[in-house]
Amino acid sequence: MKRVLIIGGTGAMGARVARRLADRPGTEVSVLTRDPGSERATAVQSDKRVRLLRGDLNDPAGLRAAMSGVDEVFCNTDFFSTLSPASEYEQGLQALNAAQKVGVGKFVWSSLDNAATLTDGRIPVPHYDAKAAVEAHIGLRRSEEMMRQEIDGWYTRNVAVLVTAPYYENFQAGLAPTAGELPDGRDGVTFNIPLGSSSYPLVALDDIAWFGEHVLERWDRWAGRTLRIVGDSPTGLEIAATFERVTGIASAYEDLPLQALQDMVPGVGHDLAAMFAFFQDFDVAGRARDVHALREIYPDLMTFEGWLLATGWTGAAAT
Repeated sequence: MKRVLIIGGTGAMGARVARRLADRPGTEVSVLTRDPGSERATAVQSDKRVRLLRGDLNDPAGLRAAMSGVDEVFCNTDFFSTLSPASEYEQGLQALNAAQKVGVGKFVWSSLDNAATLTDGRIPVPHYDAKAAVEAHIGLRRSEEMMRQEIDGWYTRNVAVLVTAPYYENFQAGLAPTAGELPDGRDGVTFNIPLGSSSYPLVALDDIAWFGEHVLERWDRWAGRTLRIVGDSPTGLEIAATFERVTGIASAYEDLPLQALQDMVPGVGHDLAAMFAFFQDFDVAGRARDVHALREIYPDLMTFEGWLLATGWTGAAAT
């Protein structure tokens, strides 16, 4: 029996990864959660193949106990539970340290692009840069192992990084289009997104789960390496046009000012606005991904159009 621990398994991404890995024969999946009685944890446990395990990333001894005897760890920490890049960075290090101490064979760190570095310090994005800092720590430890000629160093042989992107599913939540009269007089929906004329790097949650399993199953290829994924990168105008073509619902795109987004979301709006400022400044899919290579690995990688067709989504926000 292969034992897998998912950290962040009650979130949107982690829950998909947990279900995907539970589909593998001979796999026992546990999800670490601070509150097994929470609504999100209960939703995950509705899949009887997944069990909940109480634990806290701020409890090193508890983390080591949770990872004891575990073969694989998929770790996606939750920035928005701490609202602190430094705290999320420390949590990532705690998870890595615990896994190394108990000898976890495969550890996948779920990361995001280092916006501050890619924009030469001009556009820090806290919830991106926190995860990227852990990725940088992993790279530093690998360099230390190489300098010491540790050919079997734990970070070199037992850690891989999966860099993801925003989800198409975000359109079913905070980015759901608004219904009403369009500028051309038709009734339809408007996508209000702070993109300007830039593109939006996106990927389906199910595809993230596929790549998470792929990394674990092809450990000979991905141990000690980073896989950066994206499914599509449409502009705002392309999002509206694709939605209208697939659903038949009249659609338009309206650029949302960054300041408006910041004002709409108290406490974290400035962080979300910085993310879109990063997308406006840096073409993630074009400059930090190899989409052709990704489709060679996974021909079914969904475009935005493919996701619309697969889900049948017609613009409503999820309840």
